[in-house]
Amino acid sequence: MKSIKTHFGVIFSLVALLFSVQFGIFMSNLTKSYERSIQNEYNIVLVSKTSLSLQDAQKAVPKISSISEISTAGITERLKGKISQNAFAELSKNLPKFYSVKLESFPDAAQLAKIEQDLKSIGSLTRVEIFKKTHDEIFKILLLIKSLVYGFAFLIVLLGVMLIHRQMRIWVYEHKERIEIMELFGASFLIKSGKLYRMAIIDSFIATLIVTCFYIALPSWEVFSTTLKGIGDLRTAIVLPYDALILLGVALALSIIAVSFVMLQIGNKRA
Repeated sequence: MKSIKTHFGVIFSLVALLFSVQFGIFMSNLTKSYERSIQNEYNIVLVSKTSLSLQDAQKAVPKISSISEISTAGITERLKGKISQNAFAELSKNLPKFYSVKLESFPDAAQLAKIEQDLKSIGSLTRVEIFKKTHDEIFKILLLIKSLVYGFAFLIVLLGVMLIHRQMRIWVYEHKERIEIMELFGASFLIKSGKLYRMAIIDSFIATLIVTCFYIALPSWEVFSTTLKGIGDLRTAIVLPYDALILLGVALALSIIAVSFVMLQIGNKRA
């Protein structure tokens, strides 16, 4: 019974810590997904007197990923029957070209100002519309989401570390007498600490499995997926087996450090 309680204490501490680590990874991936979605929706509109190619635009702003001409057929068709043929021909001849520009990444306010300035250096352009107000509002929301995510993840990590520390102190009291007796009989370090290391490794695998299963099941929860679908794709926010390997590595590292710390504590108290 005592052994089960010990295992449960270790697993609970590791689950709390791994949950926070995976939450940070999960929300970071989700935020990146949201950033990609708003990046795909964000366009800069250019008005040019002449044709503008992607190469010409990239000479001024290398971060431009694509440029596409906006059709003016709808505008001209509405005017076709309202003005004379000569006036329509003259209008079609002198009508500027409109372009929609997409960037490789979503810029911050300073980067956007630099992009606007560089685009205006292209001689054929008569207007550059960056939709600054809309951009700034979206960017502030993005920064707020990131701040909340990392702040919450930090608090949970702190809680997990405190639980691990508490568990280490419990280990010291639970195993001090057993290890001291083994030392009297000349037991080696591996024999003295073997039980603790085995327990730490087993509990690390169990804790990793629990947390991984939880996050695998997360996208299937309708309430959760409905709430977060406006931010990004939940399925792309969980990367397996990569995330699971990270969690296992963190759990094993912390558990081994914890066991080593316990052995050091017992050795110091004996000295």
